[in-house]
Amino acid sequence: MASSAVESTIDIAFWFLNRASAEDSYLQPHKLQRLLYLAQGYYAQEHYGRKLMPATFVVHDLGPIEPNVFRLFEEGRPSIVFVAPPPEVDDFLERIWRRFSGHGVDRLNAMILEQPAYKTAVLAGEGEEIPFATMQETFKIKEKEKAETTVRTADGRTVEKWIPTRSVRRRPQ
Repeated sequence: MASSAVESTIDIAFWFLNRASAEDSYLQPHKLQRLLYLAQGYYAQEHYGRKLMPATFVVHDLGPIEPNVFRLFEEGRPSIVFVAPPPEVDDFLERIWRRFSGHGVDRLNAMILEQPAYKTAVLAGEGEEIPFATMQETFKIKEKEKAETTVRTADGRTVEKWIPTRSVRRRPQ
């Protein structure tokens, strides 16, 4: 078994950029970085510790970044041949996209910067690597907590428990 589901982090970055483009939207570089981070963590959580991509995330003043993708996309979209991920990875990325694409960078940052994996790495300073094992454990705990409190419909919407009020409404006479 390969150590990661795809050969290149760049292909996952292009997947997200292409997906945004298909919706006629612009994917900010910072949001791309957050989606890559979330995809890596959730993939590891769902696939028993396997990496989605051969990526290393580091602490940056903007939040966690994958430095190679950060540098490569610094001047805009590079001219590189995109290699589509396998169907099961494509399905996974589609779920990540549906779940997080509607969130702004600030909301994604709020979610990520409070995670133990990031908070621990930030103590060592900018440029410090966020260990994959710590990321995996953080996402495992996060999903366990969420599973205990959240129910979703088949299309992914969150279901909230309905509790009827005790007040009795009288019909007008």
